[in-house]
Amino acid sequence: MTSSVCVLLHWTGANDVSMIQMADVGVGICGQEGRQAVMASDFAMAQFQFLKRLLLVHGHWNYQRIGYLVLYNFYRNAVFVLMLFWYI
Repeated sequence: MTSSVCVLLHWTGANDVSMIQMADVGVGICGQEGRQAVMASDFAMAQFQFLKRLLLVHGHWNYQRIGYLVLYNFYRNAVFVLMLFWYI
């Protein structure tokens, strides 16, 4: 059984590297504990305050892409129906 859950994990320390590697998206934050988490992550940032911007920007882009996909599907289905009415 497949799951549609996407896991975002953010940590700062060297003991969290294995968890970051197992997550779907890993965010490493530079801290006092070293740079092991940053080296193992998909995204790296200097402070926790940048995490909010990362989530908002990528969430907004994802929302736009889903919206365009829905509009494209409506357009495509409307064209198919009009073609059926035109030729039948």
